[in-house]
Amino acid sequence: MNNTTHTHVGIDLARRAKHKAVVLREPTSAGKAASPKSFAFAHDREGFVALRQYMLKRIDGASLDGVVVNMEPTSGVWEVVAGFLRAHGADVYFTRTDVVSQLRKVHSKFAKTDRIDAHTLATMPRSFPERLVPVADLEPRIRTLRQLSAQRHRLVEDATRWKNRLVAKLEFVWTPLLGRLKSEERFSQLLRAFFRHFTRPRDVAHLGHDRFLAWCRTHAHGNTDPDRFETLWQGALQSAQLWELLDGCQAITIDWDCLHELIVQDLRLLENLETEIATVEERIGQARADVPECNVVEQLPGVGPVVGATLASTLLPIARFASAKKCGAFTGFTSRRKSSANRDIEGLRITKSGNRRLKRDLALAADVAMKHDAELAAFAIRLLGAGKHYNKVRVAVGRKLAVRAYSLLKRYAAGQTDVTYLWRDPDDRPIDKRQSKALAHALWTTFNSQQKQNGSSPSATASWQSEDSTQRTPDELPGGDHDQLPIPNANPKRTFNTWGTSRGKPVRNGAPHSRKKHLLSP
Repeated sequence: MNNTTHTHVGIDLARRAKHKAVVLREPTSAGKAASPKSFAFAHDREGFVALRQYMLKRIDGASLDGVVVNMEPTSGVWEVVAGFLRAHGADVYFTRTDVVSQLRKVHSKFAKTDRIDAHTLATMPRSFPERLVPVADLEPRIRTLRQLSAQRHRLVEDATRWKNRLVAKLEFVWTPLLGRLKSEERFSQLLRAFFRHFTRPRDVAHLGHDRFLAWCRTHAHGNTDPDRFETLWQGALQSAQLWELLDGCQAITIDWDCLHELIVQDLRLLENLETEIATVEERIGQARADVPECNVVEQLPGVGPVVGATLASTLLPIARFASAKKCGAFTGFTSRRKSSANRDIEGLRITKSGNRRLKRDLALAADVAMKHDAELAAFAIRLLGAGKHYNKVRVAVGRKLAVRAYSLLKRYAAGQTDVTYLWRDPDDRPIDKRQSKALAHALWTTFNSQQKQNGSSPSATASWQSEDSTQRTPDELPGGDHDQLPIPNANPKRTFNTWGTSRGKPVRNGAPHSRKKHLLSP
């Protein structure tokens, strides 16, 4: 056997200092392996060449073929080091940071150094190979779409934070006005012009009702409802009356000019972010042309252009997942595993690992998918009937969407160019999209009616959209014969184990159950 098959290398990456590498060779008949020493190398051409020469010297070979290298995915430097070593024949893997941290504490509880971290990574191919993730080749088209999708997500998060900061400044003065507005109305073109022009409430009151309405008509964009102008006037008038009272008793002193400058600055920063978001979205539209897999996953219910780009760029290349179960675990929307004496303990929390953007988009897609897909609607109703919270239900549905995306992408990668998503009813019978949507609506209507008859509080499905979810207006239900579809049983007899609550007691499969008895029973 080639001696390179006994060589494991762990690399502790640094962002500003030098990287540390430890090379371990398993003991052979020739003798014992030498004690590991760390090798420091810089993140430049000379450092990479020195690392390769050092590894070749330790294995007494001319190639890195068969050498197993393990590292943590630190910042953006790990991909460069991994790419260099893979180009020279090494088998490169990475391990999640939290796994390495826990294992390092087992090896060395009272000391943490770069050499210890690198040694921990080098021992993992022998001690814990299940946690090693192979580094896969990422095509430039997928990398481009992934980077653009991540950039859009960060810009949207920044814009949301700036909106929250701006609202905090506005609530200080305009609380009565903001209380009359919906969340999406606070940053309309009319309201932005209003807050940019009026900082002190009394300035609106001095303008008068008729002149203020004329000002609104001048600064409004499109066909704005005239009732909104009146709502804006009433809210501004209440704010003016409040501050007249506060000024009269000298309750608080404000530098109105400074406050005006801060508000205008926040509005300008917000507009710049929105301009950058529009630019990135245009660039994503261009990059999608090179990733036809986006069109494949967009056949899934609840998956649009934004979620489709995230889903495709994150899951690809799909060949790195050995099965649909592995793909579901990658999302983090899967329960932890704990078993003893060949028994799996159920009802554990989800792992919460995986890509944060992917989890967010899958949860948002699940909100819509449960309204349009009859099979997913029946699945969600079954979970809610077992006492599950709505957030847990959307997590379960999001995992199903990821598994279905894996199935579509797997078939497309196998050469099937006509991959089509098949809509089914809860009894696994094929139906079309319009029938599925009508059937899902009927299932939810029946479920909510039963909830009201039983005296239960309305389910979370009554309020589909949360503050962080994408606002979608459902289309009208199709008419004709499709509306007369029979409603299948939303709770079919299946082997489905889940924990919930029923009058304060744990339940399993919808029946009161003792958790302790469940864990001890055969």
